[in-house]
Parts: sequence; structure tokens; C-alpha cells
Amino acid sequence: MAGFGHLFRNQASHYAAYRPTYPSELYEVIYSFAKLSSYDAALDIATGSGQAAAVLANKFQRVVAQDQSTQQLEEAVRLPNIEYSHSRAEQTGLPDSSVDLVTVAQALHWFELPVFYKEVRRILRPKGAFAAWGYDLCEFKGNAAANAALESLYNGTLGPYWSERRRLIENQYKGLEPGPEHFGEVKRVILDTMTAEMSVTALIGYLSSWSAYATYREQHPDLPDPLIKFKEAYKAAYGFTSDGEKATLFWPLFVILAKDPEPLD
Repeated sequence: MAGFGHLFRNQASHYAAYRPTYPSELYEVIYSFAKLSSYDAALDIATGSGQAAAVLANKFQRVVAQDQSTQQLEEAVRLPNIEYSHSRAEQTGLPDSSVDLVTVAQALHWFELPVFYKEVRRILRPKGAFAAWGYDLCEFKGNAAANAALESLYNGTLGPYWSERRRLIENQYKGLEPGPEHFGEVKRVILDTMTAEMSVTALIGYLSSWSAYATYREQHPDLPDPLIKFKEAYKAAYGFTSDGEKATLFWPLFVILAKDPEPLD
């Protein structure tokens, strides 16, 4: 596939401002599994606005963060030990055996995986590790009407405008794990700790970062904004009277972890 960066170019600022923050438990699971001997360098692929890269920068001396979208990189958080670059996942341009950890947040479904995994093995150091994670559609616990409004937007109005690869997210990346030709040990973990309290304004900002919403608006600029209808239904479901009122969102978070097992003594 030529690339996917164009799907996020027009809503890069909303992506940076409103996407949910990954819980600290996620990184604890990654580090516990990896058992890295060095925290010299990490590579965050399809970094977007640098959300994961900024957390990795607290652990690693150097973080390389790459993305196909120049608009996303322009919005990315700046830290002295993060190096941003425009690159495809399958062609990182990094030297052989140069990083200790490779991460991919909410983007593995866009890659040409056989080529990508070969590239990951090329740039990983011998005791390095790989982690990829994603999250499916959020939900509002205990509010059926709000969930119904979201479902109508996601699968109804925007349903035809999602890339087919979105279904890989819905299937929690099952079947996308690297095979034994790439890594000797592969593990899947499901976390239920990804939540965010969002105002109505923030929720609409988050939904406007969806690739399907951007595609819909590009193809139908003369039609009403579907987020207007959703917003009305959502506020009614909660009885909200202002856009500043908040509700808690929950996302199922799934993680693929891979490395080579430690040799037996």
C-alpha cells in the first residue's frame, strides 16, 4: 500500500488535542515483557502527534518518531530527546541493530506486515522487543442511548467511509501477530484501563479526528455535518444542557508483544 498518511492530514490538530491518553499500565506491561538490557533507543512508528513517543522519552535516552503525515508531525509534542522524521513503516531508514524497542500505536493495520516485520527485525538489537497496540470503538458505561447514538454514527452514517483495514482493529489484531520466522515469543494482552473523562466539546473533537469522518466530509461537503445530529442525541441521552458537561469513555485496549526468548543456560 502506498501510504495512509493522507487519511489524517486534515484533522491533525484534532488528533493531537483530543485522542485518548494511553494508561501507564500499558507501558508497564511492555517493559515487564521486554526485560530490556538497554534503554538507549526506541522507535515509535506512525507516531502521529507523538503521544506514545513522549512517554517513551521518559524511559529512553533517545526516541526516533516517524510518520507518513507531515501534518501530524507538525502537531507533535517536542522534547529534546525525540527525533521526528517523515518515513514509511516498511522503510525506516535506520541502521541495522540500532534500537532496543519498536512500538506502534493504533496503526499496525495500515502496514504491509511481512515487509514491516522484516524491517523491525533488521533495526532491532538482538535482545530488543516489539509492541503494537490498538483500541476499538469507545463506549459509555450505563448509558444505552448514548451508545446507540455512537453506534448509529460509527456503523450507520460513517460505516461506508471506513477503510476495510479498520475491521482489523475491530478484530483486535487477531491474526496480525508476527510469525515464528520473525520472533520466537509472541504474547497478546487485553487491558481494560483505558478511560477518559471528556466534555461534549472534547468528544466532538475526538470524533472529528476519525478518518471515516474526514472522508465523509471530503466526499459530501454540501451535506449536513453528521456530528451535529450525534451531538444533539448524545446530549439528550445524558440530559446535558451545556457543551462543558462531561462523561467517562471506555476503550478496550489490546496489545501484541514480541521478542526472542532468553537462551537456556
